[in-house]
Amino acid sequence: MKKLLAMLCMLTCVFGLTACGETALDAVTTEKAATASLISADFVVPYMLYAYYGGEGSEAAATAAFHQQNYNVHELEAVTEDNLNSGLQTAKAYGYSYGIDFIDVEGNAILNGIVSFSGAYSDLGDVTLIDVQNVSYKVSGDEIIVTVPVTGSVTDKKGNPKTAEIEVIFTNDIFLTLESCTLNIDQTIGELMGKAAMDTVMGMGTVFAILILISLIIWALGGIPKLQEKFSGKKKEAAQAAPAAESTAVQTVVEESGDDLELIAVIAAAIAASEGAAGTDGFVVRSIRKRR
Repeated sequence: MKKLLAMLCMLTCVFGLTACGETALDAVTTEKAATASLISADFVVPYMLYAYYGGEGSEAAATAAFHQQNYNVHELEAVTEDNLNSGLQTAKAYGYSYGIDFIDVEGNAILNGIVSFSGAYSDLGDVTLIDVQNVSYKVSGDEIIVTVPVTGSVTDKKGNPKTAEIEVIFTNDIFLTLESCTLNIDQTIGELMGKAAMDTVMGMGTVFAILILISLIIWALGGIPKLQEKFSGKKKEAAQAAPAAESTAVQTVVEESGDDLELIAVIAAAIAASEGAAGTDGFVVRSIRKRR
């Protein structure tokens, strides 16, 4: 019995610590998160959708794609802030206040958002519904992350319309600066597995293609020594041919001069005999001239 009570006490302590870890949001943070949710659903998401898809109505909403191509990040930031704040002022003119006077935007948030939305268009199509009733948010440190569900015009194999979530991130401060806006398509497990398989095939195909290319390069490098041997063999033949030609020329000269040497030896011996000398050491025969 005592062991059972001890286990129950431990479980109570564990659950108590878990509950303590989930800190409730204070009133100020909750109000900021609610404001961020309203701004996302009423201004940011409609603007981003119309900006890429070329929505009906205001000129400001339909020209963001043009701005992406013709303005830098800072200029795009200024244009987007003007457009969003124009809508905010229009709402105030009709008596509806969001509790803020200005919407701050980072230029990269809009630029990356347009790229994200354009990349998802083929899978989602035109957005037919912005589900403002199911907008949710969470606070993560210095960020407020708002999720807006949307429905597209493209249908799946069962005929159900495709859905997606637009994630809008604001700074968790008094400025509520728009930091990011991305569109994420909701995918089934089968679609995720198919995409993973395709990525695997592409990756393996790339690796095998590179390996084949490296093998071809190595095979081509193997022929270089053969070419070197071929050219060095020709040089050796040329080098061997030159001394052979030289020796032939010398031999020819010796052969041509052989008769003169014998004649010189005979004449020198005759002169030595006529002089009564014992040898030819006392004189040298330098030249022989034939008399006509």
